[in-house]
Amino acid sequence: MNTELSFGTTIKTTYGEEWTIQDKLGEGGQGYVYRIEKNGVKKALKWYKPRAINEEFKEHIRMSIMNGTPSNGFIWPTDIVESGETGFGYIMELKPENYCDMTDILCQNRKFTSFRRVVDAAMHIVSEMRVLHNKGYSYQDLNDGNFFIDPVRGRILVCDNDNVTINGKSTGVLGKPRYMAPEIVRGNNMPDICSDRFSMALIIFRLITLGHPLEGIRSTGEMLTPDLQMVLYGTDPVFIFDPEDTRNRPDPEIHQNEIAIWSCLPQYMKDIFIKAFGKSGLMQPIHRPTEVEWIDALVRFRSDIVSCSCGSEVFVQEDGKAVCDCCGRLISIPNWLELPEYRIPGTRDSRIYQCQTCITDVEDALEPIGRVIMAKGQPEKLGIRNMSSNQWDAITSKGKQRSVQPNEVIPLKDGIQFTVNESTIHIRGGK
Repeated sequence: MNTELSFGTTIKTTYGEEWTIQDKLGEGGQGYVYRIEKNGVKKALKWYKPRAINEEFKEHIRMSIMNGTPSNGFIWPTDIVESGETGFGYIMELKPENYCDMTDILCQNRKFTSFRRVVDAAMHIVSEMRVLHNKGYSYQDLNDGNFFIDPVRGRILVCDNDNVTINGKSTGVLGKPRYMAPEIVRGNNMPDICSDRFSMALIIFRLITLGHPLEGIRSTGEMLTPDLQMVLYGTDPVFIFDPEDTRNRPDPEIHQNEIAIWSCLPQYMKDIFIKAFGKSGLMQPIHRPTEVEWIDALVRFRSDIVSCSCGSEVFVQEDGKAVCDCCGRLISIPNWLELPEYRIPGTRDSRIYQCQTCITDVEDALEPIGRVIMAKGQPEKLGIRNMSSNQWDAITSKGKQRSVQPNEVIPLKDGIQFTVNESTIHIRGGK
């Protein structure tokens, strides 16, 4: 039975609004997505195929609308359209024009403007999942089709939210192959927050390396039969960079990008991936990194990306060294910002985030409260701008106390220290 809607058709929502079908944006196994219009305003309608839904699912969507969106980072159902016994769909906001599908990024049809923006996108994905989980929900079906990404700003929107539900409750959906946690693949568990964390870690790995953490030499050269997929993703998964199990190493020809990126990652980033995809993380869901752990690692990683004079981006290692892979130049870092737990390079566009200075609410965790800027016309002269709404208390290199007002800049100079929220940050000369 053809359940598609005709262009030009007027539909009426449960809130009494009338919208006109303009064109079809896409089609999937569950149904269709249309662009709709009312008085010049455009939105999207997801219209289900009858076999894809039941009364329980319809009630689930109604409850999602009633409860409201977890945050502004979600493209959430806002209204319902029903027609007869089988016609059912919901209305949501359209994808902004400056956003693309995450699949376009992974296929390299669209590219981030810099690696910093890759990390920004990963940080915001984690932040939105933290919001969701803190409200007692699990996503259930987290995969590469659930995100729109702005590759210029590194911002994200979570889409396709119809399977989000209270943690521990099932919508009947297990997930997308290659993104499901091993315990879901094996049939031992139903999706929950722990399986979300596996899928989230996998998405971060894919953004950073463009590869899959479980697809090494064991997945090449053979047809991926259902039995083999069960082994690779369910009963015997092996991380391609597992420090102890070398059975599934990357293929030097096929997985060059994964090998190159992994070799440059600072150890703390390798460690959190190993925690997520080592034997413990794969087989004991409770041991997977939490959203807070990911935010801590990614915020630090964002700060440890510096620019070479040749234009390339370089990852600073924990020993403070940064060697450009493109030109071989050793990058000089004249100043460092010493935070309570680690130090970050004091280079142009380095940022201090709210979560690095205090225990903070998730909504403002990734708010930059300090940013290293360059003096106009003097690229060698750097300072740090107070981007917060609060005064900083500082001590100059000569030991004098002074206040730093919002939007004021203090020089990046050895010996200066300033207090932000609950943390004192020291500026140290490069060594």
